[in-house]
Amino acid sequence: MFFRFYNFLLILFLPFILIFFFIRFFLSKETAKSIREKFFFLKKSRPKGKLIWINGVSIGEAKSGITIAKEFLINKPNYNILFSTSTISAYQEIAKQKEKIILVYLPIDFEFLIKRFIKHWKPDLTIFMESEIWPNIIKGLSDKKLRFTIINGRMSDKSFFLWKTFNYFTKSIFNKVDYCMTQDEKSRNRFKKLGVKNTKNGTNVKFLSNKLIFEKKKFLSLKKKLNKRIIITFFSTHKNEEIILIKCFKLLKKKFQNLLFVIIPRHLKNSDGIRKNLKKNNLYFGTRSFKQDLTKEHKFYIADTFGELGLFFSLSKISIVGGSFANKGGHNPIETSHFKCVVIFGPNMQNFEEIKEKILQTKSGFKVNNSKHLAETISILLTNNTLFNRTVGNFCKLRMDEAKKVKKMIKQECGKI
Repeated sequence: MFFRFYNFLLILFLPFILIFFFIRFFLSKETAKSIREKFFFLKKSRPKGKLIWINGVSIGEAKSGITIAKEFLINKPNYNILFSTSTISAYQEIAKQKEKIILVYLPIDFEFLIKRFIKHWKPDLTIFMESEIWPNIIKGLSDKKLRFTIINGRMSDKSFFLWKTFNYFTKSIFNKVDYCMTQDEKSRNRFKKLGVKNTKNGTNVKFLSNKLIFEKKKFLSLKKKLNKRIIITFFSTHKNEEIILIKCFKLLKKKFQNLLFVIIPRHLKNSDGIRKNLKKNNLYFGTRSFKQDLTKEHKFYIADTFGELGLFFSLSKISIVGGSFANKGGHNPIETSHFKCVVIFGPNMQNFEEIKEKILQTKSGFKVNNSKHLAETISILLTNNTLFNRTVGNFCKLRMDEAKKVKKMIKQECGKI
């Protein structure tokens, strides 16, 4: 009953869906290629042998999916990997990878498109990352008795409320999921309540992620310009979140005169707002996109460029998680564990609750509540080398221990094909 109603609605809204894609194309959020593939007009052929279909929608999910793909290829080098995504940015990111994968855009969840897609690719195992639930894809695979797995599963409050509200109808979707490995216990319980029979609280796949790369030439050039200054990076910041760093700087500037605070905005459009707040407080700053040379007078540096997180983590003594002081739920802190810097986050880490708890339990990082607490923690870390080195070492060990769990899980999935 649910599937009939769902497909009826999709057909009913088809004209609006087409208009939606036309607008996205006009705004350069879609290309002719992406639209063709989303309506399954593609010429790529299925290779012979076993095929694993992995789907990751956003850049973050796509990176996690690539991590899974690499691990599968280590265990089963003769397998083929079909990788699907939905956004141009994620597609371009995956295309940079040197792994042997077939890259496509995920088709729209129309029943006739999905049937054609599954018939063409015949995946021996399908893995969707985190929270993507598409009814016709799940049903189509189930009808063909093909295994569907969710890895790194996460169920937000909003999503759970919506699915739970209509669970009398939607339970028929979730009970077709063969296996769901979640990144936290809360999500495991939610998937189970929605109807997934085989659930397990594993660990976050991001613990298996590779070290962020950066250009050595840029690193040496910037390090020379910084001339032994202490770098503190506030990464993936949201609107006005830099204000807490400005207050923190004012508390620390007398004790530490060689500090440089680097701000990396989550969205580049927020750079103007950061500049306004710094000017308002009469603080001297540079902007990376303006190619300004750093001087001793610079107290802040806005790194408003793409793909340079690894560069600034490698230069930093301390890295602060953006989105954890605004009500955004924080961002991934694991990437900092590859570098010799201590991670600090604010009170709002709802999106990474389980990771946050593991970091705090193993003394691999610090949680602070406000600018004063942040300044005090930075001061302690900069004057206590033993604590600093122990914290960095703890986070590195935590990452390696959790990565082993992810590898074990992937090996188990390989054995089920």
